Amino acid sequence: MEAQVATIDQPFHSAYEKFIEITTHLSAEMSGDKTHSEIEAYLETDGRELLRLLLQDSLDHHGSDRLEDVVCGADGVVRSHKRDHMETGYTSVFGAVRVARTG
Repeated sequence: MEAQVATIDQPFHSAYEKFIEITTHLSAEMSGDKTHSEIEAYLETDGRELLRLLLQDSLDHHGSDRLEDVVCGADGVVRSHKRDHMETGYTSVFGAVRVARTG
């Protein structure tokens, strides 16, 4: 029997995996010789990555909430043309994220 890769399509799954990684790492360090400063440095980088993943998953989830097919401009002209599957990126306080958009 061959091993199969499971694809998990749940919101916040990548953030959850990062959280498990962080708590596993911290549990292993409980009996270690790390200083408070070293633990804080670890949490500053990996904790920030966890926050970035939470933001990214939130943006991905909200990106699936699409607007109406037809938009009426301020000039009263109805515009129905749109380009799907576009993406833009920006750097949040937690790091770089991408935002799906329709334009």
